[in-house]
Amino acid sequence: MRFCGYCGKELSEGTHCDCRESIIAAENQKNRLAAREIKAAASANKRQLIIGAVCIIIMITAFIRIIIFLFSGGADESVVRSTRPDYEKPIENFVTAYNRNNSERMMKIMLPSDYIDEIRRDVGSSDEWNEYITELNENIEKEKEHLEIVYGRNVTLSARIIDKKELKKSEITEITELYEDTFNTKGLKSGYKIKVEFQTEGREDYDIDKHWIYVVEIKGDGWLLCPKGDGYNPGSYIGLEFDEPDSDKDSDEKINK
Repeated sequence: MRFCGYCGKELSEGTHCDCRESIIAAENQKNRLAAREIKAAASANKRQLIIGAVCIIIMITAFIRIIIFLFSGGADESVVRSTRPDYEKPIENFVTAYNRNNSERMMKIMLPSDYIDEIRRDVGSSDEWNEYITELNENIEKEKEHLEIVYGRNVTLSARIIDKKELKKSEITEITELYEDTFNTKGLKSGYKIKVEFQTEGREDYDIDKHWIYVVEIKGDGWLLCPKGDGYNPGSYIGLEFDEPDSDKDSDEKINK
């Protein structure tokens, strides 16, 4: 036997009391259930909107990358840089430093860190070091001013790697001696002889030169651009002078337009 919890009326099985309090309680229960259903539906819609927005962003990003890929001749620069071998990065960094007249960065690209510290100590105070770097930067800028006579204003350098060779035993010996005798560094781990196509370009003209240069992996310093090349010595930009070696036939080529 059941009784109403509000008025005490006896209720048969499966029936509900029709008193005012029971009716109000039933309506309140319906309203609570409806509110829960509305809230659940709203949450589901919100999740769907977020997922849809994320999918749209991914699609737009992919579309932009495809456009960049197509209009850059099939090469997404960010992808190329991220997948570029470590031994190629000193060449890229050298070109950037040259275009920005940044001799201090060139030092870090070419010289072991301990040797750079030694140069700083020899130069003297921080002010003297800044003057030293400024002078080297000005030398790069003066070279560009001379090049402007031929190529026009805003001379820039670019580089493209076109070949790579394992170092010969004689080349390994020569470079090892260079780093040991000149830079007091030991631990040449590996190295390559790389053929680079350098393009010097101004507003009016350009020239393309091909040179063989060396990149070496030094223990504790990683991959460096050797300041002494095969007929091309990038170390001259940071005040290092070397005797010119006997170059191979393909060590220094110039393309006439």
